[in-house]
Amino acid sequence: MDAEEYPIAAPRACPPGVSQADWENNLGEPGHYAGLAGDAAREEQVDEHLYRFREILVHADDHEWVDKTLAGLSHKMLWRDEQTEASIGLIRFAKGAGIPMRHSHDSNQFMYCLSGRYTYVPTGITLVPGSFYWNPKGSMHGPTLAEEESILLEIYDGPHYPTQPAWYSDPNDAR
Repeated sequence: MDAEEYPIAAPRACPPGVSQADWENNLGEPGHYAGLAGDAAREEQVDEHLYRFREILVHADDHEWVDKTLAGLSHKMLWRDEQTEASIGLIRFAKGAGIPMRHSHDSNQFMYCLSGRYTYVPTGITLVPGSFYWNPKGSMHGPTLAEEESILLEIYDGPHYPTQPAWYSDPNDAR
């Protein structure tokens, strides 16, 4: 995505009931985000890499699934902080697919099951629609198996893996 396709958006007007001084001075730290809509929401360029952003709304159904190098796994990256490597995405496992090895993550992993049956084989923990799963940083888990096509909302509060897992041939898949 380039600046011509997504120019800096015009500043928002001060809302009623808020003083102009409060509106102009109540600024948090700028950010550097990526994902399906980050560039389209840039409001102010603060330096070479940092921007202030508008509110962002993503209609995930408007975007295609992107295949990863692990057969049967695809994703839609909704948001990513390039500095901390935290991310939010949708992941989809085809029936019979899964993560083939025991592994850990370099941050906390949170998953919410939207559809399907996704099982952590050694423990028998099975995510079904409405299940929330938290895998604490450094906790060993897996392998996994999608008993049905499964779609999960997956959130990491930092980097995904300490090193690139053997099941990915593309390092971008481990981000």
